[in-house]
Amino acid sequence: MSVAEFIYTVLLKPPPLRRAANAAIRALLPERVRVGAATVWLNPDDPVISGALALRVYERGEIAFFRSRFRAGMTLVDVGANVGLYSALALSTPGFHGRVLALEPHAESRRYLERTVESNAPAPGAAQIVGLAASDRAGTLALYKNPQNKGDNRLYPDPLLQGTESIEPDTLDNICRRAGIASAQFVKIDVQGAEAQVVRGAAGLLGASTECILMTEFWPYGLARCGGDGLGYLGMLRDLGFRLHELSGNRGTLTAISSHEALVGRTQGRRYANLVGLKGAAAAGFPGSA
Repeated sequence: MSVAEFIYTVLLKPPPLRRAANAAIRALLPERVRVGAATVWLNPDDPVISGALALRVYERGEIAFFRSRFRAGMTLVDVGANVGLYSALALSTPGFHGRVLALEPHAESRRYLERTVESNAPAPGAAQIVGLAASDRAGTLALYKNPQNKGDNRLYPDPLLQGTESIEPDTLDNICRRAGIASAQFVKIDVQGAEAQVVRGAAGLLGASTECILMTEFWPYGLARCGGDGLGYLGMLRDLGFRLHELSGNRGTLTAISSHEALVGRTQGRRYANLVGLKGAAAAGFPGSA
């Protein structure tokens, strides 16, 4: 748990303190921030993700890793893009000539994602925004919304969530096919427990992506609430050819995962881990993993 998470989930756990802190953060939020060369538009009604970006404490390790490994000619598929941090980092890479496909089903977050992409895209057609949820089938789903944390909308009810929004899912394979993307060199998935559904619907894309970096949140509790399980998710990634590592620290350090069971055992309840899967040339120079 990071310092920011400790402050927010422990010190500010009493509702009156949290409401006061959120109100203060909202009042101080700028319209946009710079993250390196990237411009990210903030949601003024989101004290958590946008607040952490404004305070420079949001996902520092993940940002450091992404910036160290993303290359100008890569295709990024950004699943759960929110306001577009990683899409912006990709688009603002010097000499960028790849593609960005950003998925965000939450209509409110997507408004700021659109501004972020517009502020960073080096040329027309460099980025495409899709308002669908990546899943393992098409249809209609209810998105349960967190009014205090716009990055914590989920596909299942929880006491933290209030209100719903109807969203349309489709498989990532279908979405990428329509966008003309046959493979990707970098895939980011952060969907509050629905990661297994995303991967099941992306078997074609991920299988065809022989040189690929996958950055994904691993939260067994959320996976279980979405009908999956931690061991099953890790097994899917392994079967798709990814060598799995845990991403930690503010510098984005990778540590090979030696035991799936041990990882699941220490990520129970609110605990989670950030994972990186490597395939092909992307894995060169890193130790083997389970």
